[in-house]
Amino acid sequence: MQNATIHIKVKPEIAKGLKELSKKRETSVGELVRQALFSCYQIELLSLGEKQRRALEAFLGGYISMGKLAEEMGMNVWETRNWLREHDFSPNYSFLEGDTENA
Repeated sequence: MQNATIHIKVKPEIAKGLKELSKKRETSVGELVRQALFSCYQIELLSLGEKQRRALEAFLGGYISMGKLAEEMGMNVWETRNWLREHDFSPNYSFLEGDTENA
């Protein structure tokens, strides 16, 4: 699948803010815009049922496990991981030091 190119015009202060944020996050302005569009519109989610969309949102927010997401998606964990990667979802695998004590 080939990517499409979209050109947009923004106010100078928005462009300046995006450049500053891209440096801070060590990414490109284009990547910031792609992330913003994706989080606002999430076109890939249109084909999912309500239960699956809610499970995906809960997983991405760190509220349910990969295993629970797989169950809700009707897939096994390996298939779910592949689906997430194919749809450019980046799960949050971060944890706090005290989390290991509760595992």
